[in-house]
Amino acid sequence: MLTVEERQELRRDMAESSAWAKAELKRRRAGNNQKNFEHGIDDGIEKGGLSN
Repeated sequence: MLTVEERQELRRDMAESSAWAKAELKRRRAGNNQKNFEHGIDDGIEKGGLSN
């Protein structure tokens, strides 16, 4: 069994890891979107509504 302090430290580590992962995914998405924009690549889906 983990002590109260060990559980708190584990929760803190997990929160930090989660924050890092979210920031990394956001950074990678931004990089991919910029690269696609520079190469004129589009997913064909208009933002903000349905298209026919």
